[in-house]
Amino acid sequence: SNTEYCGAPMCRFEYGLACDSNTWPPGQDTSDVPRPCLGNVQYGKPFRHCSVKGTIALTYDDGPGPWTEDLLDILKANNVKATFFITANSISKGHINHPATGFPAMIRRAYEEGHQIAAHTWGHLNMNFLSSKQQREEMIKTEIALNDIPGFFPTYWRPPFNECNDECAADMADLGYHSISYDIDPRDWGHNMTYSKQNFLEAITSRKPFERSWLSLAHDIHEGTVHEYTQFTIDHAREQGFEPVTVGECLGDPEENWYRKVSTGGHGFVPKL
Repeated sequence: SNTEYCGAPMCRFEYGLACDSNTWPPGQDTSDVPRPCLGNVQYGKPFRHCSVKGTIALTYDDGPGPWTEDLLDILKANNVKATFFITANSISKGHINHPATGFPAMIRRAYEEGHQIAAHTWGHLNMNFLSSKQQREEMIKTEIALNDIPGFFPTYWRPPFNECNDECAADMADLGYHSISYDIDPRDWGHNMTYSKQNFLEAITSRKPFERSWLSLAHDIHEGTVHEYTQFTIDHAREQGFEPVTVGECLGDPEENWYRKVSTGGHGFVPKL
């Protein structure tokens, strides 16, 4: 009944009603929201590469966390926009739309500073092991929580563990999601920043900006990623001629297509303050 046993994704949600994954957030239900296609970027099957040459999409999974504010400071100081794939209730951090967590303010700040907000499910469960109904609930709960903060929910998501089979991809297309993978994996969860930096550098020096772009994975829940790895990636990407951007930008998708409005299912873009 405590966080050691009830935290997603480790808690066996099939057997324990107290598991994080079995809880629902407060907020407006999104189950019946229309989901027309917005823009020309494909839905469902995952993107493993960017399409706009000379760009590198910096992406951060699993947050918000204790280092996310620091990351936002670093990105702002470097005039860099990134994409945050947010888990809405994993590792016992609490619902992201609960004011006491401080996460609503972080997410609003990220959005208002020009970063892209995307989904990484509710409880970070492997979608290939879930039924279609369970997959849908993972996304609907995430939508409810995110919509409760800026007033819309995203059309971009990344599957936990990068696992989404054909059935999962079809379900995500039905829900109106662009699935995002990656082609640079620094394995920063291993807390070996020397390896992570080397992995990143080997990738971006292997091709020229006029012939390639990159989709880079990282995790803002790790201190080393934020305080050591991020500045390294920005500096060396630019040194090699690659400009850090959001996922939407690296796919040539206008910002108005990145979000969906609950009332209409259409564009959910809200002007920044």
